[in-house]
Amino acid sequence: MKPKMRLLISLATGAAAALFAFGYATSVKAEAARTQRETMERFGGELVQVLVATRDIEPGEVIDAANVVLEDWVASLVPADAQTSMAETQGKTATSRIPRRAVLCPQYFLARERGAEVPAGTVALAVASDAEHSVGGSLARGDAVDVYVSRDGIADLICSACVLDTSARAEGNTKISWVSLAVAPEHVREVLLAASQAPISLTLPAVATGKEG
Repeated sequence: MKPKMRLLISLATGAAAALFAFGYATSVKAEAARTQRETMERFGGELVQVLVATRDIEPGEVIDAANVVLEDWVASLVPADAQTSMAETQGKTATSRIPRRAVLCPQYFLARERGAEVPAGTVALAVASDAEHSVGGSLARGDAVDVYVSRDGIADLICSACVLDTSARAEGNTKISWVSLAVAPEHVREVLLAASQAPISLTLPAVATGKEG
């Protein structure tokens, strides 16, 4: 085959590959736009950009572009204190485990001495909360709580957990905005998913006194 012919074939092959790549990229963007529209139609509200963990981030790890990414989330599902830019978070050190797909919030960077140690065999995670869903905001470190989610008028028990910290106690706030919990690893995904769909309710079970009625 003549060199000129080989060159023409090579150019044609390269052009076809470029067109295929362009078409694929366009398809991916269209799919992302469709998903975004469906999400807005389902939950309503505007989209905001927040920082999300791309993998599990362990305590002591530094936050950078390798472990977090900016994503569009429906505003009504985002915690009030969610981190919204790389500039305000890059270089910070995680002081508790940040699960994959979790929205980054200040409670993941609190100094260790301000909160309780995470019990062995559990995972620390934070959920948005308020007085109505956290026993009037009176929860204390070390409290054993039951975690419920309400859907369609029915409250389902997800798991039991231990309170590690609250915004009211860690930051001296009078109005509670988040609660940090120690949860068994097998319940982490369920709690995070439920928290993204509806408010999580934390209840204090009755403590057995050992006395008979």
